[in-house]
Amino acid sequence: MQSPIRILMLVFMSILVQANGAILDSRCYLEGGGSAESFLASEDMAVGSVIGKLRVNGNPSEDDEVGDINLSLREKDAPVKITPGTKDLVLVTELDKEGVKGPASIYVDVICDRRYSSDPSFVIPVNVRVTDVNDNAPQWVGAPYSLSLSEVTVPGTRILQGAKAIDDDQQGPFSTVEYQILPGHYSMYVQFLNPLDGTLVLRRPLDYETLRNFTVRLRAQDQGTPPKFSDTTLRVNIIDADDQNPKFLEESYRGELIPEANPTQIKIFPEPIKAVDQDEGICAPIQYSIVQSPESKYFRIDSKTGELSLARTLGPSELNNPVTVIVKATQIDNNDRYAFATVSLSRPGTHSDMSVLSFVQKKFTVRVREDVNVGSRILALPTNKPGKHLKYYITDPLQAQFFSIGALGELVLKKALDYEKNVKHNFEVWATDGVNNATAEVLLDVIDVNDWEPRFRQSHYEFTVGNEVVHPNDKPSDLIIGRLEAADGDRNDRLQMTLKGQYASLFDIDSSGNLWMHMDQTINQSIIHLIATATDSGVPPRSASVPVTITMDGVAMAQTSWPSSILGLFGFVVVLFVVVILALSFYIVRMRKTPRKSRNRVHSQAHSTVSSADLVTHEKDPSNGNHMNGNGVGAGVTMSNPINAHGGSGSSLSAGASTILAASLEREAQREREQRERENYTATVRSIVSRASAAHGCPDFDPEIDRDSIINTENRISPTTKKLNWQNGKSELMSSADTIGSAENNLTVYF
Repeated sequence: MQSPIRILMLVFMSILVQANGAILDSRCYLEGGGSAESFLASEDMAVGSVIGKLRVNGNPSEDDEVGDINLSLREKDAPVKITPGTKDLVLVTELDKEGVKGPASIYVDVICDRRYSSDPSFVIPVNVRVTDVNDNAPQWVGAPYSLSLSEVTVPGTRILQGAKAIDDDQQGPFSTVEYQILPGHYSMYVQFLNPLDGTLVLRRPLDYETLRNFTVRLRAQDQGTPPKFSDTTLRVNIIDADDQNPKFLEESYRGELIPEANPTQIKIFPEPIKAVDQDEGICAPIQYSIVQSPESKYFRIDSKTGELSLARTLGPSELNNPVTVIVKATQIDNNDRYAFATVSLSRPGTHSDMSVLSFVQKKFTVRVREDVNVGSRILALPTNKPGKHLKYYITDPLQAQFFSIGALGELVLKKALDYEKNVKHNFEVWATDGVNNATAEVLLDVIDVNDWEPRFRQSHYEFTVGNEVVHPNDKPSDLIIGRLEAADGDRNDRLQMTLKGQYASLFDIDSSGNLWMHMDQTINQSIIHLIATATDSGVPPRSASVPVTITMDGVAMAQTSWPSSILGLFGFVVVLFVVVILALSFYIVRMRKTPRKSRNRVHSQAHSTVSSADLVTHEKDPSNGNHMNGNGVGAGVTMSNPINAHGGSGSSLSAGASTILAASLEREAQREREQRERENYTATVRSIVSRASAAHGCPDFDPEIDRDSIINTENRISPTTKKLNWQNGKSELMSSADTIGSAENNLTVYF
């Protein structure tokens, strides 16, 4: 039951409001005059936490004595609720910025009702924005990883480019993934190209004979605080490559000829001849042959089994001295992989120990890759006294730094080979048994291996394109803006440079490293970022990249040569402009020289005025020089300035045209002033002649002279015309002039 007093008070307030509207009901309005509410909530906020308090006027208390508004939500299944009797907005479901476990944002409508009022409900929109937290760890894509590598893979080769981890957090440090190799027994074999790229490269050379496979642990970690991470494994299986020569089971063999028992049989010690491929993963089949020598014609060998026998029955005098035969074992699939072994053959009862020491060949030739390991056995140097305690020497001390010879005559590598420094090694080997000496020549060819990556002179190239334009003859349409320098340590390797980036098509790099910009395309960027990559021609190819920054600072993008059509159009415009200027100048000059008739005519009324004393009045030139007045009875002479006659009607010239015409206009003005002086003199003389003729009644005087206009330019009066008919009465005029006028107005005219 509501209190009667409270009801009366509310009714009274309602009556007052309706009476004059002086009291404003602000219930359900937002504080500050807003129309909606906004809140921020972290996605890790616990369920039941208060998101915020609604800033709405009124009291939603359940106590009727205190409360005057009701708050509720329009949505029935909203992820938030309003605590009854309060303005608190409470979370009821889990939030997730990624929208997987819960809503990524909340939009609800709050209904506010005024108690004890018939006013409609108020709708207050409420927006809850969810902020991201580092709640997701990077997840590897396609993990765990496994790959197979050949043992001849060069260090620096990219062995895995598909390793990638994705973080579901929003863009920013929480989703930025860094990669690393966890410490372990084999972690030194691989590394990531850079921490932000999942590309793996090989760090150390592989050897199938010592390591068949290995496993490393990879970690993907975000940049949160604290960071979240996930680990996976990479298993590398090493594939055996054909990188080793075959090997005989024995370094040398002995054979006895037994012609009595079997004419062609040879008994081999300590075991039958046999060679195997040292690449166990390949185990290529072997074929056998005998190296050509003077004694090889007596023997033959089975190419598959290696069984050595006599080619024919020996005569009593043949092979009485021990001989040495060289057997060669070659891989069927690769003729460059082979090995030698010596077989010393003798007939029973011969004194093999008394033979002269000699190498089985005078010249040994071998080809070796430059990346062969130090300590490897390169070549066997057999003699005709195998098994004996012989001493070997290399006569060249420089070559002795690279090679040594073992007790059994095997050539061993002491120092790493380098194709870029020496492509061949040629030296002489000397052997002695204490009594006899023997020499042989060794020729070793080094096989090039692509063991150097291209290197740029600078780690970052920056170029600025200014107003200067350089156009060599070979590329007149392009602009050279700089040069990139790169080198490769491998001999005979050629470098090819390419550009990558959004605007790479606007530029080009030639074989010399010159960076060209195509002038026939428009560039609207002030700074352009590119990646320059240099790739060598080795096998396998190696490459290196550097960033290139190009600043477009007032670039002169215009072409140095214009098309003929544009030049023709420009020439036509120039000629048209000159013609217009000349026509305008001629018009202005003519207008100034041709006066209007209404102002430039000399008027004579009847005859010139004669003073009361029968004298010709003296005509005075006004101060401005524009009019001539004859003061007399009922007559006057007026002449306007022909220059001023135009007033402001002339065309307005531009500053350039005024400059061009300044000199000509100055000369024209001078001529016009001289013309006006002549015309004033002529008018005065005519006035005097007219008066004199009227006084003497001269019939020969032409009155048309007084009536006609005197034109300043086109109709000039010649000196012969000015004389007229009154020249004939020259003496009479002089006598008449002497008798006319008083002393003060007397005027004498001489002709």
